Amino acid sequence: MYNKILVAFDGSAPSIRALQHASKLAKSVNANKLTIVHIKERIHLQQPVFSVDLDALIEEENRDILSEAHNHLTQSGIPYKAYGLEGTASKKIIEYAHDNQQDVIVIGSQGKGFVKETFLGSVSHEVAQSAECPVICPVIIVK
Repeated sequence: MYNKILVAFDGSAPSIRALQHASKLAKSVNANKLTIVHIKERIHLQQPVFSVDLDALIEEENRDILSEAHNHLTQSGIPYKAYGLEGTASKKIIEYAHDNQQDVIVIGSQGKGFVKETFLGSVSHEVAQSAECPVICPVIIVK
């Protein structure tokens, strides 16, 4: 049924639950591939902030976030691939799913966006509304 499972992961509590759900799903259907994507959105600043290497801080945070997923899946014994992508989260998730013919996307109901309080679940909503795959690509929103 679902051979290729894509998980959108940002380290938030809903994305951790989505990862846990995806790992159970992968085991139950003997999925061939579980893929994690972590999207980093570019921060455009006019001037450096206190001489801080913002790119290095973001890269370190991304490694920390993906290490959570790595630890969970290693303990679960599920083979996986993880990718860090750059751009607008919903567009990159949809694009990756389409380009790599994913069968299902598992995504948390809300994430760690900059304006989370204003646009709760805007990424999961956009993915649910816009995901197109050549086979079947339902979106499971885990609450």
